[in-house]
Amino acid sequence: MKYVYLSSQYPITDEIEINDVGIILSEELDQQGRLEVNFLRIGKAFWLESHYFSYFVIEETGDRFEFKICDRCFKLLPTDIHFSGNRLKKDNIITNRPSCKLCRKKKDGVQVSRAEKKEWEAKRPQDYTSFICPICRKNLIVGISKIVLDHDHSNGKVRGWLCESCNTGIGRFDDDPEIVYKAVEWLKKGRK
Repeated sequence: MKYVYLSSQYPITDEIEINDVGIILSEELDQQGRLEVNFLRIGKAFWLESHYFSYFVIEETGDRFEFKICDRCFKLLPTDIHFSGNRLKKDNIITNRPSCKLCRKKKDGVQVSRAEKKEWEAKRPQDYTSFICPICRKNLIVGISKIVLDHDHSNGKVRGWLCESCNTGIGRFDDDPEIVYKAVEWLKKGRK
């Protein structure tokens, strides 16, 4: 597969934007000398003249390279400017978030208000007490296992305390019940 990014504004449509990543669908030029490019962000193909896009080597993108592809907006962006550090890997190599700062801000959404956070912190189960996660039903010891305050990222409303694993899972599903339903259907496929 050959990857490209939109390097010049395409005047025919505003559906694709500068730095959008696409895949060349066919190396064969059409009668106007254009190639068909499928842009990942919108899942749509366009026939473009080659001066609108630039090729890049996908294996030379990511945390250790100058450019990285955001896993949400599918734009090829400078790594050091557009991606926040997340944690250190072995050999003190920084791992950046997979989403660019702008997409991360959208994903993080509305934060819990200070007043509501303070109210819920007062209700936090005490360290070294038993806690049953309301989703996975695992019995945990608070302070040995991590519990976190879960909230709706669309409005900042607290839903309650969960184990860290369930909270992470909800976040990975973008707080979207439709994705969770699809995951349930997927899991059921293996049990038939």
